[in-house]
Amino acid sequence: MKDLFVALTPEQYENFAIVGTSIWNFYLRKRLLEEMATITSEKNSLLDVGMGTGHMLFNLLDAPELIHYHLNGIDLDLRMVTFCREKIKKHALQSKITVYEGSASALPFNEQIFSLVYGRSIIHHWSEPQKGLQEICRVLDKGGIAIIHEPLADADEKAIKLFNEEREKCGVPNMSIDEKYTLEQIQSLLSSCQMKNIEYHVKKGTGIGALGCEILIKKKV
Repeated sequence: MKDLFVALTPEQYENFAIVGTSIWNFYLRKRLLEEMATITSEKNSLLDVGMGTGHMLFNLLDAPELIHYHLNGIDLDLRMVTFCREKIKKHALQSKITVYEGSASALPFNEQIFSLVYGRSIIHHWSEPQKGLQEICRVLDKGGIAIIHEPLADADEKAIKLFNEEREKCGVPNMSIDEKYTLEQIQSLLSSCQMKNIEYHVKKGTGIGALGCEILIKKKV
């Protein structure tokens, strides 16, 4: 099995990510900032895994809670990374945001360097989902947290309908559930990772979050 790439140009993806998923962007941002209160790591660096064109990195720029943080992103698709780098340069944000081309299965970072790691709709894109989760936990600092919002094959039908309506407005095909995991499969996947000093919780979403589940990972001090 190969990693799944997004079948959109960076320009198309940027429009969809900002316009079509705006309410889910707000929800993820809200959850990240809520959980930051529990972080005891002092690394002051975050990582967006599977960042696409970096829309969430820019979304988080004005968050007071992240004023001392350096924002990092990584994506396997060089087109997306190049697009994001051009945005960073355009807005003269090189000192605040750094992005990389790379795989979640082999993150090009040392151990325990990020206080906060997050991603949305990423696990089903990975050819090695177990390795990707292990890598996130490897680079997560003690006292740090990771949050992943992942759509599910057994998601609420009303939530899927709403998501597809937003996709249609942006000229994007309906979401496929063929490659998605069920909630039970996500729980089994995390259990199989056997990650040391890691505490995790998987919760099926409600409201707009009913499109999938939230995985909350904490690395013990």
